Amino acid sequence: MEKYTFVELGGKKYPIKFGFNALRKYSMKTGTTLAQLNNIGNDMGLNDALILIHCGIEDGHRAAKQECNLSIDDLADSMDGDMEGIARCMEVLAEQMGGQSGKKQKPKKARS
Repeated sequence: MEKYTFVELGGKKYPIKFGFNALRKYSMKTGTTLAQLNNIGNDMGLNDALILIHCGIEDGHRAAKQECNLSIDDLADSMDGDMEGIARCMEVLAEQMGGQSGKKQKPKKARS
């Protein structure tokens, strides 16, 4: 089963998935190397952030078996008045790439 989640941008919910296919598309569009993907999201410009989010939304639609009609220009327009939208998408990226969101996990007790 394809794992994706939803993110709300500009009052509309979109399926989003940051798997290898989304990263592959991002790499093709931006010329990012495999080594550079290790630092994805760090010190990223606005255009690259929008391209990455757009790739994630396209792949989320693919995973949900839905057609994606969202252009990158429409994505940028949806961010007008929703300045936290990029941050929400980057949090999804961190969660799906094995990082942690703002929640702290409790340490596991050592077994005797």
